[in-house]
Amino acid sequence: SQIWEVSIERADSWAGLRSLRGRVSNMGQPCCTERDGRALGDMRSQLQPLDARVVQREEVAPGLLRFCFAWRSAKLAPKLLPGEHLKVFAPNLVGEVPGQWCGKADPELGLPLICRRYTPIASGKAWHDIIVEVITKTRASPDGGKFSRYAQTLDIGDTVSVSGPHGLYSYGGKNRFQRRAPFSGTEEVVSPSHVAMVASGAAVITVVRLASAIAAESPAFSPPTMWLFLATDSVEAAAPHRKVLEGLVERLGPSRIRLSYTLEWQGSSPQARHKSAPQGWPYAVGD
Repeated sequence: SQIWEVSIERADSWAGLRSLRGRVSNMGQPCCTERDGRALGDMRSQLQPLDARVVQREEVAPGLLRFCFAWRSAKLAPKLLPGEHLKVFAPNLVGEVPGQWCGKADPELGLPLICRRYTPIASGKAWHDIIVEVITKTRASPDGGKFSRYAQTLDIGDTVSVSGPHGLYSYGGKNRFQRRAPFSGTEEVVSPSHVAMVASGAAVITVVRLASAIAAESPAFSPPTMWLFLATDSVEAAAPHRKVLEGLVERLGPSRIRLSYTLEWQGSSPQARHKSAPQGWPYAVGD
């Protein structure tokens, strides 16, 4: 009997590539393997970025954009297990202040491309849907979010470069979790009795995919009890995944899944940090 904890990073926090051209010389040479810990010989991984087309774009909530990326054929589309993610590439931008982005030293300064990680909210044989959180200049002065600024320019018919699958954690079904060791690619497989998942921001989508996959398992495989600890900065941002997760809680019951949200207010003043919860918010409020 094991308890396994999965801490999932915020999806928009990865510092991008040094140079795509210098890292990939042909179709058989993967990109970014040392950042993922994925073995070079993993033929299921399409680490060479390939062009996908934007076939749908929708504002699902204020500040949240859903994109559907489609490939020419199912053979070209990355195949993801629950817990794995895509990397989406974009041209780099220069901040309002030379050498800085949002008032801090820009770690991506001089790179031709940047890259951000997204877990699809839905997938098919030749397509993946992702949610992009729009970080405006008002919210993060004076520059906003690099990738979200690029995403706001995307329209139906545009092409984007995407690679995958990526990630250290994945769920293979039948209560079998894989954890890939960084750099070496060695895999550890565990079958825990309890799984705790901690996430905030867009990374909550990874929790949704994992929880949905575990919830779909037959009781014959002894699926683990799930403890979900999630943070959000607004009720609206939580809406797309809250409905799904609360549905799982209602269907499975507390013996299979426990759900905890914390609403984190933006701002540094005591008034901002200690505001009361909005009407109808049944979870915690914190900073």
